Amino acid sequence: MITLATALLAAILGWLLTPVLRPFLERDAERMGNLLRVPVAALAASAGLGAVTVAHSAAELAAFAAAGVGCSLLVVIDLMVRRLPDVLVASTAVALLVPLAVAAGVSDEWSAFGRSLLAAVVLLIGYFLLALIAPSGLGLGDVKFAFLIGAFLGWFGWPYVAVGTVLGFVINGVVALVVLVGRRAGPDTQVPFGPSMIFGAVCALVLLN
Repeated sequence: MITLATALLAAILGWLLTPVLRPFLERDAERMGNLLRVPVAALAASAGLGAVTVAHSAAELAAFAAAGVGCSLLVVIDLMVRRLPDVLVASTAVALLVPLAVAAGVSDEWSAFGRSLLAAVVLLIGYFLLALIAPSGLGLGDVKFAFLIGAFLGWFGWPYVAVGTVLGFVINGVVALVVLVGRRAGPDTQVPFGPSMIFGAVCALVLLN
């Protein structure tokens, strides 16, 4: 019952929040925003289902489900216009960290919360350095989004941070290769990195749990 309720609530939130994407759409924002409600809601529902499987408390469930809704919006807008808007990244990070702080307080898991924050900072710095070295491969949106990914994976442990980060790069590389082989892009074409970062994090949870 909780699983279905969480998935349904996440889908409804995704559906209702989809209009926040309109300012970032390049053209025909009203029509495109309405069309994007279905994929956002579907992704949010999937995130809600996943949140139930990894959460051990109500606060954790709220954190993971809320972050899942935010990431659903970010995946769609990144695929559409190759952007990870600061306002969406920041609000999703807050939606994740505030309930996690509550979870830490309730269960006295402050070490996990501290590790979450530290992992967020580590990935933020790491991605920033990579962006300086190869600015054509990473954007500042990806760098800021790394903070959110680090905070999420850090809650579970450092192995999750390491595996999720590596898988994000591997998945993005595979996608870029498939696009190139399919002759739908040139060597300099940029592939949205945000979806790969999220999928890498999810795969890390599946592999290590």
